Amino acid sequence: MQSAQHVVFCVEDTVGLTDDKYSVGIIERSFGDVDSHEPRPQRDYPDDIERHADIPLDDFAKFMKDGIPPRGTVLVSWQTQYKTELIPEAHLQLLDRALYVGDVVKRTAEDHMSGTVIGTQAVCTLFPATRFNGGQITQATTDDLSIRSVPADELINVHEFVEGALVVYGDWVGRVENVYDEVAIRLANNSVVVVEDPAELEQDDTTLDRLSVGDTVKTKKGNLRRGRWRFGAYDPSVPPVGMVVETRASDIDVQWLSRSIGARNVAFNADEPPATLGRDEFESPTFYRYDASGGTATTLPVSENGVDKSYHVTDVAVGDRVRFKDIAGAAVKYDGTNTLPNGYPQGKVTRIARTESLGYDLNVFLVMQTHSQVTVQWQDLSITHDLSSSLLPDPNVEDDDEVWPGEVVFSKQARDGENTEKSETKKPSKVGVVQTVKGRDRIATVRWFRNPSIEFFGPDLLPPSKTGELSDTVEHVSLYDIYSFLALTRRRGDFVLVHPDSIQGVQTPLNVTGPNWFGEVIDLGLDGKLTVRLGAAKPVVDVKVPYESVTLAYSSDMADDFGNMDPLEGEYIDDSDEDEDSDFDSASFNEMWIEYEGMDGEQPVGDEGDWSTEEEEDDDDDDEDDDDGGDTDASMPDLVDITQEGVDTSKTTPENKSPEIKEQSTAQPAEEDDTGPAKEEDTEKPADGPASFLILEDAPPSSHHYLSQSSASSSAFMRRIAKEHKILRGSLPPGIFVRTWESRLDLLRVLVIGPNDTPYEYAPFVIDFHLGSSYPQQAPEAFFHSWTNGNGPVNPNLYEDGKICLSLLGTWHTDERNESWSPAKSTLLQVLVSIMGLVLVKEPYYNEAGYDVHRSAPETKLSSALYTERAYFRARAFIHHALTHEVVPFKEELQYLYQSQEDGAPKLLDKAIEAAKDIVDRSADGSEEGERDGLRKISLGALVMLKRQVEKLEALKQSSA
Repeated sequence: MQSAQHVVFCVEDTVGLTDDKYSVGIIERSFGDVDSHEPRPQRDYPDDIERHADIPLDDFAKFMKDGIPPRGTVLVSWQTQYKTELIPEAHLQLLDRALYVGDVVKRTAEDHMSGTVIGTQAVCTLFPATRFNGGQITQATTDDLSIRSVPADELINVHEFVEGALVVYGDWVGRVENVYDEVAIRLANNSVVVVEDPAELEQDDTTLDRLSVGDTVKTKKGNLRRGRWRFGAYDPSVPPVGMVVETRASDIDVQWLSRSIGARNVAFNADEPPATLGRDEFESPTFYRYDASGGTATTLPVSENGVDKSYHVTDVAVGDRVRFKDIAGAAVKYDGTNTLPNGYPQGKVTRIARTESLGYDLNVFLVMQTHSQVTVQWQDLSITHDLSSSLLPDPNVEDDDEVWPGEVVFSKQARDGENTEKSETKKPSKVGVVQTVKGRDRIATVRWFRNPSIEFFGPDLLPPSKTGELSDTVEHVSLYDIYSFLALTRRRGDFVLVHPDSIQGVQTPLNVTGPNWFGEVIDLGLDGKLTVRLGAAKPVVDVKVPYESVTLAYSSDMADDFGNMDPLEGEYIDDSDEDEDSDFDSASFNEMWIEYEGMDGEQPVGDEGDWSTEEEEDDDDDDEDDDDGGDTDASMPDLVDITQEGVDTSKTTPENKSPEIKEQSTAQPAEEDDTGPAKEEDTEKPADGPASFLILEDAPPSSHHYLSQSSASSSAFMRRIAKEHKILRGSLPPGIFVRTWESRLDLLRVLVIGPNDTPYEYAPFVIDFHLGSSYPQQAPEAFFHSWTNGNGPVNPNLYEDGKICLSLLGTWHTDERNESWSPAKSTLLQVLVSIMGLVLVKEPYYNEAGYDVHRSAPETKLSSALYTERAYFRARAFIHHALTHEVVPFKEELQYLYQSQEDGAPKLLDKAIEAAKDIVDRSADGSEEGERDGLRKISLGALVMLKRQVEKLEALKQSSA
C-alpha cells in the first residue's frame, strides 16, 4: 500500500482513501494515460460525475469538456459508494495494480530496462454477496464479515460465461461478446420466480453491468406474474422486490475469430457458426471453453530450479463475484481463528447450506480488494517477484524498435543485390532470436538461425517459410538494426492456431481429447520455440512448436477493436458540443508566420487593397453570401497591418532558425495583372542562390503524387492561386522552396530544409500539394515523400504512406492550440510554416496524439530522447537519398545547398557531417556526464546507425570534390 507522494497512479489501479480504509475504487482516467482522454467523459456514466471539494470549478469544467484529468488528479469509480469522482491523488492510496501476463513493465519511467510479466498471483479480501445490501454496510459489519488474504487460486467466477472469454465450437474459435442470463429471484414470502424479462430488473448500483447472486432488485409486477415460478405462485400483495438466488446463461453472442487451419471442408465445419448460441449449442460435445488455468496443478512444466511452476495465471479483479472451488474446505480453513501479520483477523467463511436457501447455492462472495504479486523476466534475463503496485506499465512499449528475450527478429540489412524499394516480397537476410537486451545502450544480443527460409508478402508470412535450427553464434547488434514482424511476433498471452503436424513427435498424454489446434502462448523460448498451452483440450497440455507453426487468432491488443471503428482517413470524431465561440485565439496561430514577412521583416508585396475582392462575373462559386464562404479572398489575412515587433513565436517556431540560405528577394511589386500567374522569368534564379518560389515552364514530374488528379481552371480559382503565389513570392521563410508549373498551377512541390537545433537539421523534406477544384473551400491535399525505406516514420505527423497529420490540412483534430482550415483566412504559407514550426520540432515525440500535455514531464524524457535520436539518424538518410536520387525539380537547388563550394553557398553537407561527428564524439566516450537527450548525446545503438550515415555522407562529399 503506497501513499500518493510515492506513486504514479495508472488506469485500472485499485485505490482507497487515505482517511477511509473501507473505501475502494478503480481509476478510470489519469493524466498520464493518453488513451483514457476521450472528450466529454459524462457520456460514459449514467450518473453525474462528482467533483472533489479540493478541485477548482474551472479545472473541473475543463475536464468535463476535454476529458483530461488535471495533473495530480484521477477519475475514480468507487465500488463501495456507487459514485464516480474526480479527485486529487493526494487523497488516495494505491491498493493494487492490475498487471497481466505479457504486460511490459518498468520499475520507474526513467529506467532504461523493461521486463515482461510472466506470471501473476493474488490474494483477495472477500465479502458475502448476500450481506452486501447494495453497499449499505457499516464498518463494523465489514470488519466482522470480510475474509482476508484468500489466494485467488481457490476461487472461480460465479458466472458460467464472462464477456471476453474464448470458446471453441466445432472448428471455430470465438470471443464471447454478450451473455444473456435468466434470473431467478426470491421474494419476501420465500417464493422464487424466474422473471420474464431480466432487462426490467432494477438494482441500486447502476454501474453494474450484470446481475449476480446476492443482488437486491426490484421490478414491475407483470414481470413476476408472467415469469416461471419455481417455488410458490404469484401473489399481487407481495412487493416486487427480491434477492437474486440464481443466474443461468440462456444465450451468448460470439464474435468468431478464426477457423482451424486443418479443418475439413465439410458443410458443418466450413460455415461460420451462428453469432448467437443457445444452451443446446454450448452444452453440445463439440463446444469447449478455454481454460487458461485449468491445468496449472498437474500439466505445467517446472522452472529451472526444479520446484516452481514455470507459468501461473490469476484472473480475479475487484468487483468480481466468485465462489470457492471447495466451499467445505474453505469453511475449515477460514474458521475465524487466524490472525494475519498486520493484526487483522483473517475472517470466517460461514457456509450457507442449501437446505436454508431452497436448494440454491448462495455461497457467493464479492471481491473487495486484491493484492497482486507478479513474476517478471527482465531484458537481461533476470527474474524477480514483485508487488504489482511497485511496477509501472512501460510507457515506451509501443516503440517499434524495442525487443525482449525470446522474440524473433530480422536484420534490416538487405540481401546482396536485393532492391528493397521495388520488391513486393521481403526476404530478410538474417533471422534470429533475441537472447538479452541492454536497454541503456539500445543493444541486443541475437542468436541467428543457420539457414532460415523466410519470405513476407505485405503483412503475411508466405509458406513454406521455415526458421530452421539456431546457430551457436551470438552477435551484439543495435536495436535500430533489427526489426520484428507482426506475422512472427508473439507475446505471452497471445492466442494462436497451431498448424497441422507441427506437434508431431511432441510428448503429450495419450488420452488428450478436444481441440489440439488452439492454445495460448505461455513462453518464448531462447531456442526459437514457443510453448503453447492447449487450454481447450482435456486434459490441458503444453507443447513446444516453432514460431512459424502458429498463426495469431486473438490478442488482448485486439480487444478494443470489436465494435469500434476508427474514423475514416482524414476524418476525426467531432466531440465538441460547443457553440461557434472557440477557445482558440487566432492571433496566437498567426505568430508562426508573422515572423517571416519578407526575408528581413519587410512587408509583403502589394497593399491592403490587393486583398479585396475584385468585381467579377457571377458563377456557381460566387452565389453564396460572404458570411457563408462564397468568394473567400475578401477576408484573407491583412498582412500589411502586422508587424514583427513584439511577437512571441516561441511556441510555433524552432529556437534556432533554418540554415542561412541566400536567395533572391522577390518583394518588388508585380506589374502583371493579378489574375494571371507570374512567369518563370519574373523570378529568375539569382546568381547567389536558388529562388524560393518559381513557376516552371516544363511539365510536372511523373513522380508527383497528384499528377493524375484533374485541374480546375475557373476565374475565381485562378485569382486565388495568383494571390497565393504573391504571398509565397514575398514571404517564404528561409529553408522553404516552392515550385509549381505553368501547365499545372494546381500542383506544387515543396522542398523544406529542417530547422537547426532539431533532429531534422540540414535534412531535406519533399512534399507534394494539390489544390483541388473545391479549393479554398477545402484544404489543399498534401503528400510527404518518405525515404525511410519502410524502417519507420521520421516524425509522428509524417507517415511512411505519405499522410501528413496537420489541423490546417484537416487531417488532425483541432483544439485551443491548433487551427483548422479557414477558406477565408488560411493560406498555403501558413501550411508550410506550420510544417516547419509545428512538425519539424526539437522534441517530435510530443507530436503524438495527446502527448503534448506531457511536455517537460520528467516521466516522458526518456521516451522523448529515444524518439529524437531515432529521428536524427533517419533524417541523415534523407540527405543521402536526396543527393543520390534525382529529386525533380530540385536537382540544381540540392546541389547548390549541399555540395557547392562556391563562396556564400550554405555547404549543408559539410555542416551535416560536422554536426553528426560532434554527436559521435560526445556519445562515444560512454560517460554519464550530461543527460542523453537524443540530439546532442545518443545511445550506443543509435551511435552505430549514425556512424554508418556519416560514412555514407563523407563518401558523397569525396565523390563530389
